[in-house]
Parts: sequence; structure tokens; C-alpha cells
Amino acid sequence: MIKKILIIILLFLALSCSGPVPDCNKQLSSCPVLFPDYTDITIPCNIAPLNFYVKGSDRISVLVKGKSEYRFSSRSSLIEFPLKKWKKMLENEKGNILDIFVIAKSNGECLDYLPFKWTVAMDSIDHYLSYRLIEPAYEVWNHLQIYERNLENFDTHLLGDNDIAGHSCINCHTSNHGDIQTTFMHVRGANGGTIYSRNGVVRKLDMKTEKYGAAVYGEIEGSGRYGIFTTALIMPILHSYRTERLEVFDKKSDLILVDFDKRIVSSSPLISGEEFQETFPCFSSDYNKIYFCRASHLKQPDSTRKMHYNLYSIDFDKVKGRLGDKINLVFDAEEKNKSVSFPKCSPDGKYILFSVSEYGTFPIWHTDTDLWMMNLATGKIDTLNNTNGRYSDSYHSWSSNSRWIVFASKRDDRVYGRPYFAYVDDSGRVSKPFVLPLKDPESYLVSLKSYNIPELYNTPEAYNAVKLKKLYYKADKEIFKNITSEIK
Repeated sequence: MIKKILIIILLFLALSCSGPVPDCNKQLSSCPVLFPDYTDITIPCNIAPLNFYVKGSDRISVLVKGKSEYRFSSRSSLIEFPLKKWKKMLENEKGNILDIFVIAKSNGECLDYLPFKWTVAMDSIDHYLSYRLIEPAYEVWNHLQIYERNLENFDTHLLGDNDIAGHSCINCHTSNHGDIQTTFMHVRGANGGTIYSRNGVVRKLDMKTEKYGAAVYGEIEGSGRYGIFTTALIMPILHSYRTERLEVFDKKSDLILVDFDKRIVSSSPLISGEEFQETFPCFSSDYNKIYFCRASHLKQPDSTRKMHYNLYSIDFDKVKGRLGDKINLVFDAEEKNKSVSFPKCSPDGKYILFSVSEYGTFPIWHTDTDLWMMNLATGKIDTLNNTNGRYSDSYHSWSSNSRWIVFASKRDDRVYGRPYFAYVDDSGRVSKPFVLPLKDPESYLVSLKSYNIPELYNTPEAYNAVKLKKLYYKADKEIFKNITSEIK
């Protein structure tokens, strides 16, 4: 009797263990159709499990072959990799190419697919990613959250929710990637301000002065003392061109330099004034230069499709906090009948990544928007054909080690932006991207929110939504003053 029980138990384990589905009767000449598509990609050695669905299956077995073999199974169409076993596998297989064999059962039929590959990079990705969840509608902006996600697992941390901040718009959570991590995030509304977090100290700033408008897009230099921002009058309108849906344009825009220690705002005639529109500034990796986008001022919205922004730079003295006395053309997009937006420099100083569209300055609403990357030493442009998708790819960020980029892509359905990651190797080649892993990837299909402005960084944020609520309602704003620029 005991022997029979043992045999039954062994048979049960054989059928339900993590090994391949037995007696597979159909060898296929194609890879499985996965959701998300995690086939033939390069992944960080510390990324969370890449859980995926095999469409049309009701049972899955996965064999991963590298230096060692790893077996996983599921009694549904979703394979969930155990976190502890997954981490051990990636640690053991750093720098190796893994062959992924998938066998699935569907309607009683066993399907043996061709394997695909995962390359486990030696390079890790930053521990944290922040992003904004927002409905991709034309007018809805007051139901949104900003989250911080641990990329090594599935833990999330709510940084901001406008339900508890007067339903004011919350946007642009951005890190400086410096030795002293400094971040900013704008909270609009009567009690709002720029939430400035530096070395664990959080302040609420009012950088709008008599001379300069409120800060919008921007970056903070490495020490955390200085910031460069756009100040703009931003206008959204419904589109009447082709099948585009919404257009956002700047009626006017300039750049401002902010000294957070002295609480002063300044600018220069070289990056402000009525003749040109400047926007999307960023610092070089050594913080001795500021890159920005610039176009001739035209009446809008009548001339919106004639707006072509080029990429410029201006020197910056990070010791004295002074702007240079000339600007330099870095990339002439107008010559190619294109428009540049959202430049971001790699922390190692080798590359600058930017969005390129047919016209205008708000790439997320342009379906043609792609990412291009310039080699700063040679000026050579890579149009990243293997990385860009069918629809808008924009709002990108670099990892601290310059090996990974993350960007908001609408490639899946044209409407909903999702965070995609891609690897940048030693020679500057950028890999096929993959979407942010979720514990249950089906969440992408049932959520009515877009992920935008994804930002990578290594140290968790110093505040959460509860503290943000206290800052919004109870903290006094620090008032900034403007000074006259010394650049004539």
C-alpha cells in the first residue's frame, strides 16, 4: 500500500514539476508568441523576473540553458519566475547568453517551440525607476500618480498623488545622477511649488519671479546647487492634421538658471528673448556645458508645423555659476526637415540622446517621434533603427553607468506609453528594447493609464505621498529673486 502511494506521488511530481511537458508531439519551426515580447533581448544582471504569457496555452514549461540549467513551470498561460531562484540564476549567468526553451500545452496538444535568447549583461541597471501614471486623454490631467519602482523586484512606492495635493498637476520627477542625489518635481496649484530634494532634505520652492515665469522642463547639475529650466507659456489644442490627436506648443519660451543655495534666478540674452524660443535644457556629463533646443519664434498655432528646433549648447562655469558668452550649433535638425526635443547626455560623456519629430516640441503626441543618438566625440548620428518602434518613442533617461536607457514608448497600441529599456554596449550599439517587467504583465492590458517621464536613479527618494501632502498644505514656499545677467 505504501509502495502504491509512493508511486502515485512520484507520478504526480513528474507531471507537475518544473521539467518540460512530457511526450511533446509537435515540433514547431517558430519561437513562441510571448506577451510581453521578451525574445532575443539583452537584460541587466539585476532586473526583476521577466514574467510572460504564452498566448493560447494552458500549461507552460521553461528550460533555461546557460552554464547551468534552470527549470520553471506553470499550470496556466503565465510563467512567474520565483524571485529568489531568478536572482540566483542571473548572478550565476552574468555575461552569458541563455537559451530559453518553451514547451506549452494548448487544447491537449503539446507544442515544442524554437528557443530564443537572453543575454545577461555584466552591467547592472539603477535600482529605482520613477514614472507618472496618467490617463492619455485630451483634457484629463488631475487624476495621476507618481511612483517609484524597485527594478530588482516588484515593489512600488507612491511619491505623489494629486488626490491628496488639491488635484493639482504633478510632473517631471527628475534626478541629477550626481554624487549628491538631487531631484525635483513640480506640484502646481495654489499651495504648490517645485519639490526640491537634496541629500535627504526636502524643500518647496517658488522660482517664479517678477521677471521670469514658472520653471518647467529642466535638470540639476551634479552638486545639486544649480538648475537649468525652461520657462514657457504652454498651450494644448486638438489636432486637425492627418490622424494626429493633440498638439502642444509653446507660445513663447526661454531658459533660466537657478541657484538653489542663494535662491536667485538669472538668464542671458543668448538663451532668452522674443526672437527665438528655447526649451528642454540639460547639462553635459561634466556640467561645464548646457545643451538646449532652439527655434525661430513663429506665430502659433498657425505656424506650428513650421517649427523646427535645432540642438545648441552654451558653456557653463559650475564654480561661479555663470553662463558662457556665445552659443554653438550642435545639430542642425532643420536642415533635415526635422525637429529636436528632450536632449539627455550619458553620464560617461560619450553620447547625447534626443527625440526627433517632423516638427514642433512636444514629442509624445507625435506618432513619428524616434530616438536618435549623437556621438559627442565624432558628431555621428545613430538613428537607432533596431530600438525605435512604430509610434512615439520619447521621454528618455540614462542609467548612472551609461549602459541602459529607458524611454516612454507607444509602440504597442499608439495610445498608452510604457517604459522600455535598452542596452548600450561598449561600442555604442543599442539593443532591442524590452518593457518594464510586471508581476502580472496583463496589467498593461487592463490599465487605463500611461507611464510617462520614466527616470532612473540609484538612491530611493527622501519623501512619499504623505510627506508631499504635508509639504503642499503646510510648508511655506521659499521665494526666489531674479538678478540681472552679466552677459550682454
